[in-house]
Amino acid sequence: MSETETIARNLSGELARHRKTQAALAKELGVSEQNISKRLQGEGSFTTEQLEKAAGMLGMSLYQLMMLLLQPIDGITKFHV
Repeated sequence: MSETETIARNLSGELARHRKTQAALAKELGVSEQNISKRLQGEGSFTTEQLEKAAGMLGMSLYQLMMLLLQPIDGITKFHV
């Protein structure tokens, strides 16, 4: 799995964990829901600025979010934010 796919998969998981929708993320980032849907499927990547906004929406820093997003989801056992 590529880094882009790992980030997309894990961001999808974080949205679900925080009970946030793709629509809410699209609004936060100022892009269409279709754009978010494609990116969360691994088609295209998020910019650092977009990930920083997503982190804020999820109540964490960009660093905290990146620590979660860059790990294979199966490898995350416990991470406190």
